[in-house]
Amino acid sequence: MFLYGISLRHGWGCRANTQLAFQYLQKAAEHAVDDLNNLSTVSMSAAKGELVMAIYELGVSFRHGWGVQKDKKTACYYFKIAAELGDPDAQNDLAHCYYHGQGVKRDVYQAAKYYRLAAAQGQGIMGNSWIFKKKYDQK
Repeated sequence: MFLYGISLRHGWGCRANTQLAFQYLQKAAEHAVDDLNNLSTVSMSAAKGELVMAIYELGVSFRHGWGVQKDKKTACYYFKIAAELGDPDAQNDLAHCYYHGQGVKRDVYQAAKYYRLAAAQGQGIMGNSWIFKKKYDQK
């Protein structure tokens, strides 16, 4: 469901349909939650990975208005959930939101925190060396 939703959103191998894509991404997140509640430990990791990706992509949909009304505040909400679950793309996007004050109040300390988390997973962004300065440590 997740991959079909992404394919629909971008028109990869099918006609693009952002509204239907958003619905598939929502369903993918719902099914991943159900899977987390019903699967063995071995399958748990895969279900969690799909859930995190689906939550992140819902945030991307809200940020760009793909299949849903554009809403940066809601996008940040989804980015925060996925970021707290460890997704480095969500961490970078949430940091971007904090740095630029898009959907959340501008907060360079929170931006540095989430950029650092993403960088620790190998998803650093060129030109972000400022995040490692002591003055951007959490207060």
